[in-house]
Amino acid sequence: MRASPMTAFAGALLVIAWSLVGAGTAGAAGAVESGKAAAGPHQAAANRVICYQAHVSGIGWQEPNSCNGAMAGTTGENRSVEALRIATSGMSGLCARAHVSTIGWQSWVCVADNTPLEIGTTGQSLAIEAVEFQTQSGSITVNAHLAGYGWQGWRSGAHVTVRTTGENRAIEAIMITA
Repeated sequence: MRASPMTAFAGALLVIAWSLVGAGTAGAAGAVESGKAAAGPHQAAANRVICYQAHVSGIGWQEPNSCNGAMAGTTGENRSVEALRIATSGMSGLCARAHVSTIGWQSWVCVADNTPLEIGTTGQSLAIEAVEFQTQSGSITVNAHLAGYGWQGWRSGAHVTVRTTGENRAIEAIMITA
């Protein structure tokens, strides 16, 4: 029997997360994939890992290799992020919700560490315009690339929102670190 996409994603994220935890704080952001944006001064705290995967318009689910500040999504291609899968380790869980074009704010989804959560939509061609995160412990740092605007700038805290709502401005890429 073949594993479901969420089960496969969870397994892949856990392997990545545990390898990054073993790499330590300084190496975590650079251990992902060279050529993608690193977290810079926003590197993850020791033993705190967040990994994520974007469902991008015209592409579908990207490879699940974005962790601790690496970019998920695209820039310069006019492709919106339609959904996100996120998993954490060492954070005591995470809550998230998305503001989706023509739908509005979705309900909060909260999960424990090592359990993936999914926000947004697939198969509907609806862009995520905003994302809101709430950590169970510590803080989270997020930067979003917005259509027609560019990178919004890093935002940190236990409750963080990256957004434009009411402007029909899609999130095209995102970077998240713990």
